[in-house]
Formats: sequence, structure tokens, C-alpha cells
Amino acid sequence: MALLEYFGENPASFWFAIGALALVIELVVLGMSTIVLFLAGLGSLITALLIYLGVVPGDWLTGFAVMGVLSFILGVLLWKPLKQYQAAEPPRSGQSSDFVGYEFALSSLLDRETHSTHQFSGVSWRVELAREEGDKSLASGDRVRVVALHPGILVVARA
Repeated sequence: MALLEYFGENPASFWFAIGALALVIELVVLGMSTIVLFLAGLGSLITALLIYLGVVPGDWLTGFAVMGVLSFILGVLLWKPLKQYQAAEPPRSGQSSDFVGYEFALSSLLDRETHSTHQFSGVSWRVELAREEGDKSLASGDRVRVVALHPGILVVARA
């Protein structure tokens, strides 16, 4: 009962707690799969700030009304950017890694039929030639750049 009394006496704290909870659920648990909790969380945090500053009265009806209106306005303003964020295509398999762009010198001949190896961070990686390189042959000592990564395999092209 003490928590209800505290929030009754401190409505800004209530709106802050609701906003923080909504944002945590949306960002951590749901991974921005919906934007409803995100907008409600932002609306609640702004409502908490407005109540705290005394711009908006601290009664429940006004708080819910302000939060709803702010969430709607934020939804209209942020709809396109958030939709683009959700529609962004994730990197294809093997195309997203800190290794992509890493350059090194080959230790042996590399072509379509012959694979090379590269020692990095205590792991011996198999090195394969990227499809874009066609039937090229790279000699030992040639500089190459990693263009894709698969489990245990570095796909490279001439640097």
C-alpha cells in the first residue's frame, strides 16, 4: 500500500516509472519490434517532466490525457524514421563482422582450387578466394582484404 500512496503523492515519479518500464520492455525484451510501447514510454517520460516542472497539474486524468496526446504526436512525428529503422535489411550471413575489411599478406598460393590459411588470434583460418575475383590466382605475399566471413573461413579479395 505504501507504493500506491507514494505514487499518489508524487505523480511525476509514477509517470517516470511507467515510461522507463515501457522503454525497457520495448528496447530490451521486444527489440523494437513494435513502436507502441516505445511511444508510450516517451510520452510518459515527457509527461513526468512536465508534471515535475509544474507545467501540467499532477492529477491522474490530466496525466493520462497528456501522455496519450504526447504519444500520438510523437507517433506522427517519428513514424517514418521508426518505420525505416524497422525495415532496414539486416546484413546477409557472413557480411557483418569486425573481420570484414581486415587486410593481410597471403602465406601461400590462393586460387579457385587451392586454399590458403592465415593465423590470427591463435586460430588457423582457412582462406578462400571471393567469387568476384573469378579465376584469378594470388601469389604468396600478395595483400588481400577480407570481404566475407563464414565459420572458420575468411573469404578474401585482392586489397
